[in-house]
Amino acid sequence: MKKIKKNYKESLEELQKIVEKIENPDTDLQEISKYVKRASELVKQCQEQLRAIEEDIPDIT
Repeated sequence: MKKIKKNYKESLEELQKIVEKIENPDTDLQEISKYVKRASELVKQCQEQLRAIEEDIPDIT
């Protein structure tokens, strides 16, 4: 299943929720693995979006 890319703000909000779940001592180890994988995907998306913006800045100024 292909995941829909979120905008930067939505990605950060999801990352914050994932951190809360990972920090919860009641979270199962298998669930933590799933959350870490998803967090990695979100971080990659954020990095791509930031790079694209950095490339656009010289054109704007």
